[in-house]
Amino acid sequence: MSIKTGEAISGVYSEANNFLIIGLTGRTGSGCSTAASKLGGTSFEFPADGYEGLTENELKKHKIIHKYLKGNEWTSFYKIEVRSLITYHLLLLEREPFVSYLIGVSGAGIKQESAAAIYDDSNKVREEILRLHSFNGKVDPSELESWIELYFSTLPRVAESLRESLGGAAFTKLYQNSGDNIRSSGLANSNIFDAGKIFNFPKHLNFLIKLVRKSTIAKGIPCRVVIDAIRNPYEAFFLKRRYANFYLISVNTPNSKRLSSLHEYRKLSIREISDLDNKEYPGKLSGANKFIAQNIQACIEIADIHIHNSKTSEFNQNDLVSQLAWYLALMMHPGLVMPTSVENCMQIAYTVKQSSGCISRQVGAVVTDTGYSVKSVGWNSTPQGQTPCLLRSAEDLLSGINGADYSEYEKNDNVFRKALSDKYFDLIKTGATQKRNIPFCFKALQNEIEGEKNQVHTRSLHAEENAFLQIAKFGGQKLIGGILFTTASPCELCAKKAYQLGVTKIIYIDPYPGIAIDHILSVGAKKPILELFRGAVGRAFYQLYQPLMPYKDELELLYDIPSYHNPESPSKSFLMKENERLHAQVDALKNELRKSKEN
Repeated sequence: MSIKTGEAISGVYSEANNFLIIGLTGRTGSGCSTAASKLGGTSFEFPADGYEGLTENELKKHKIIHKYLKGNEWTSFYKIEVRSLITYHLLLLEREPFVSYLIGVSGAGIKQESAAAIYDDSNKVREEILRLHSFNGKVDPSELESWIELYFSTLPRVAESLRESLGGAAFTKLYQNSGDNIRSSGLANSNIFDAGKIFNFPKHLNFLIKLVRKSTIAKGIPCRVVIDAIRNPYEAFFLKRRYANFYLISVNTPNSKRLSSLHEYRKLSIREISDLDNKEYPGKLSGANKFIAQNIQACIEIADIHIHNSKTSEFNQNDLVSQLAWYLALMMHPGLVMPTSVENCMQIAYTVKQSSGCISRQVGAVVTDTGYSVKSVGWNSTPQGQTPCLLRSAEDLLSGINGADYSEYEKNDNVFRKALSDKYFDLIKTGATQKRNIPFCFKALQNEIEGEKNQVHTRSLHAEENAFLQIAKFGGQKLIGGILFTTASPCELCAKKAYQLGVTKIIYIDPYPGIAIDHILSVGAKKPILELFRGAVGRAFYQLYQPLMPYKDELELLYDIPSYHNPESPSKSFLMKENERLHAQVDALKNELRKSKEN
């Protein structure tokens, strides 16, 4: 190997190798903690022969990934547990507020003496927090390892002790409430909303990342951090905009497997699981709750990488660790293998959803044949020729401007116009429309008028039906046996259309709320296979699969591969001379012909 070119190759990939941040998200019981533990381990073992379900080419790629990671020394990830941050804030409370808050959390089932004992047991840790605590984010270099010890050893131990004292369900409820409070006010025991505190969590995470970065630089080792777990989308956005090497990984699992795991291994009751799900997967969020509440659905929707944890066994996570290995290798060495066919198709769906004019949610869909040849794409938006909701305005409708953008019903129905005016007139009057367009959702407003939740009032075609109609609109192609890719699983209406068209597989990222899967798609002789998407989408798709240089060039530089010269083949100079000789012969023949004609 050429020393200089070998060093240059290492330098090209050093940034990706030396500084990696992974944020995990997913519903409780999906496998985030397992993934974090695997990444934080002293070694990272995964099977060379992959796991069940890999295609022939995927298995070849997997072996390349295995060879690459085994050929590089493993560096453990520093595991940041969000519950440690919550514990940190709990221990900032004085004794009386701590005891009162612990008792007051509904369902904690703890007496004052026990709450006081918990506080007293943690008092030394609290003293250490107060000794180190710095609001300006500056760390004395001499105290660096004390900070590391606090966050990566002491606080996780205190959190685990609290869990054992309170019990799983009460501990979860306490920490969920405290997390919401910290996002709201910056304090573990106060839910008074302060807009200046909404990025408290990600700023704290950012502080810890910088802490680890300083420590690893001092030790001369790569900086690798895994966060378990991110549960609010604005925390993910905060970190995405600060670190090019931050990846949000969604760990998904079939819901039946998740529920079984929560019930059998975590010993949660049906009621406790229901409360947990309602907290993590809330209905419609409004006002400050959009910034405060856990919203796993939104986190999954914006995730960079989706991993499918089959949970075939609590003691064997071959598919989980193999997928982690796949994307970890690509983070370290972009372009090491090509994307899967499933990733290529979902990336198209993920891209076209940006064309949606819906102001509630953007969804993209792709229909392919069994060989993943794309037949059509679609996104949720109004029928062609109608103005998408994002480009309309409540002010325009009330003022009679751009009349062609609005229906006769919207322009002439007195009840509807009054509801629209009551909702937006004050906003328009304040001059807000001078800074921002004020579109409105017809379906939402009409349902408010009727007191219903009726999907029929939507102006938009859903992404899946739009894709189906594109095929019919332009002459039609056979869809039976085809595959539907969608960024959100189909609703009841689209599920019926997919079934009728003979779609045999539906691959989706985020489960759509409703009973489409359990009711429409789970019955009959030709029910389609439902498959949670696994792969990279969005910016991660390009970051992971775009080679930094052609692989051939990299190998030549890395191993100093010489050009091959066959001694039996004619040299370049010989060929050039032979070419000149032939040209001279042709010129001589031309001259002879010219002379013969003259004679």
